[in-house]
Amino acid sequence: MRFLIAFFVLISLVSQASAEGCPTEPVVEEGGTHWCYSAGTRGNVHLWKPAGYDPDTAVTVVYVHGFNIGYDRCVNDGYLDCIWDAHGLAAQFARSGLKALFVAVDAPLNYRQKVKWTSLDALLKSIRRKGGIAPPGKVVAMAHSGGIYTVWRFLDDARLAHIVALDALYLDSPSRLARWYRAASSRRLTLVGASSLPGKTAALGRKLKCANAGVPSGTYPREARCAVAVDSDLDHMEVVIGADDVIPNVLKRMVAPAASEAVKKSRKRAKKHRR
Repeated sequence: MRFLIAFFVLISLVSQASAEGCPTEPVVEEGGTHWCYSAGTRGNVHLWKPAGYDPDTAVTVVYVHGFNIGYDRCVNDGYLDCIWDAHGLAAQFARSGLKALFVAVDAPLNYRQKVKWTSLDALLKSIRRKGGIAPPGKVVAMAHSGGIYTVWRFLDDARLAHIVALDALYLDSPSRLARWYRAASSRRLTLVGASSLPGKTAALGRKLKCANAGVPSGTYPREARCAVAVDSDLDHMEVVIGADDVIPNVLKRMVAPAASEAVKKSRKRAKKHRR
């Protein structure tokens, strides 16, 4: 009997921990709202939106983590749930001030694992169906390290408007991103190079004539289509852990769509009616 009681208590604690790691009901976090759902074999999907979120003028920011190299002591099982807290992702998103729907997805943790999200369309449909929210159609993909292999699968989707590569130019990523960037004048690119890939990042920045943003923790020019920042002394994982505020500063460079005239008129009517 004692064994059974202990067993059920353990099961209860595991279930509670799982719920805390992936809150299926919205919870208040960093002044915004955080919730999460399971996408089956594709892993969990975390969503966070700030106070004042307006779907008419927002963008969707998809954050893709890199390989698990043991830096943050998060184990492979539930890695995304762990780094959501360990990397302070919601806090970094909040510090950016960007009014966006932030999405964090599971990705390969090593070279042996396959990419889980093989299309942006599948992800956006999943968010709408299981996440209970319609993601804004303008999408920013932010990839750290090996997360770039997931973003490769998004390159043929017209909704992808901006790519942020955080020390992520592995294999033939420079040529892939260059082709994607040059294919349409509306596309934007932000490159950050740290201790892992400073040379490749700087080279792509020169090739595309990107504006120089100085060090990764600096100010990123909002008006330039492409911006690059390189600091070979910055640790590969420090780029995303948050001490240098790289992610918040990069996100301040994002350009959200302006409200349509129909939306503006509707707001004016609502404001007049409230008076």
